[in-house]
Amino acid sequence: MKKLILSLSLAFAFSFANAQEPVIDTLVKNIVAVRITPVKASFQDTTLSVFLGAYAISDNLKNSATFYWCLMLPAKDSTGAIIGAGQITNQGNYTMTAAQYSAWCNSQPCNTYPFTCIAQAYGLTFPTTTSTTNRK
Repeated sequence: MKKLILSLSLAFAFSFANAQEPVIDTLVKNIVAVRITPVKASFQDTTLSVFLGAYAISDNLKNSATFYWCLMLPAKDSTGAIIGAGQITNQGNYTMTAAQYSAWCNSQPCNTYPFTCIAQAYGLTFPTTTSTTNRK
């Protein structure tokens, strides 16, 4: 009985000694998309992409972050109204420069800054928002 308990204790201790770090599941990606001024993703396109999607694929937490980005067509309902992002028309990766990384969360809201960097790199623009005021 003592041998069994000792063997189990050693096996348990050995399993902790050789344990690996937790593995992040990279199969599930949550793309966040923002509206862009409609653009053709390529010269052959007949429809315009209206969303820029992106998510971080690496960040060294010092001076560099790389993002996966994609241009997406609009998903429409039966009336033709846009209800969200649809099919991907173009995609790639973008790595922030050290200067962009150090400006992150300083000049713009943290969540939208990567989209601004990607848009500037590829000549994309965001639609202007118009506010309505009541005039008397």
